[in-house]
Amino acid sequence: MAVHYANIMDMNDKDLEMKIKDEMDREIQERGYSTPLDLLVALRFLDSSKVREWMEGNISFLEKAITLGPQKTLRLLAVMSAHAKKSGYKIQKEDYFKNGTDELLQFSRSNNSVIEGQYSTRYVDKYWREDQ
Repeated sequence: MAVHYANIMDMNDKDLEMKIKDEMDREIQERGYSTPLDLLVALRFLDSSKVREWMEGNISFLEKAITLGPQKTLRLLAVMSAHAKKSGYKIQKEDYFKNGTDELLQFSRSNNSVIEGQYSTRYVDKYWREDQ
């Protein structure tokens, strides 16, 4: 029997992990790929208007706008990575640039290269092709 939550923030870690995997699989089935950014928006931990502000350079790093909290956000990134490996998804780097420039955007407060790399990953269905 599934437990229903009024607010996703009320979920325990196991249920949240399942929600992350389900949403990731849904995105990949629907369009061939999933990114942490898209997943955060889909799960309502990040407002798409804040993403636009960040891409315009009005937010210095994306974590400022994420409502999940830093530890749970890192957990989300780890769950996505582990699920991708288990599911056989391909891993690609996806750079994010400030609109109209070649300036890379910053995801994390620390600007740690490992964390930045986790955020800038695209998980792709092993059968998906660019021309689809």
